[in-house]
Amino acid sequence: MQNDALSRLYYAVFHHATALLLTEGVEPRRHRSLPGLLLTHLSAAGFNASDAAGLARLATYRDMADYERAFDATTEILDAAFADADGFILKADAYLGVHHP
Repeated sequence: MQNDALSRLYYAVFHHATALLLTEGVEPRRHRSLPGLLLTHLSAAGFNASDAAGLARLATYRDMADYERAFDATTEILDAAFADADGFILKADAYLGVHHP
């Protein structure tokens, strides 16, 4: 169940990152290209190496959760992934003009 959560969490962030890049006229072709594209096209908007690293970590967690049979996500990994995702999604939504209650 925690592996499924990691996968879905990654895709939530993936779609936010893709939306950000589309506002710049950039359509990502590969999942692993997202962190670099984010830095290249959105650093002036405040996205930095820490954001890119969090995105890369989430992609790695997703790969492990989906493709490594022996991998079982721990609560600590899941908590860290949610922290990365929450921060990224809030920052992305602020840039995109999405308001949270």
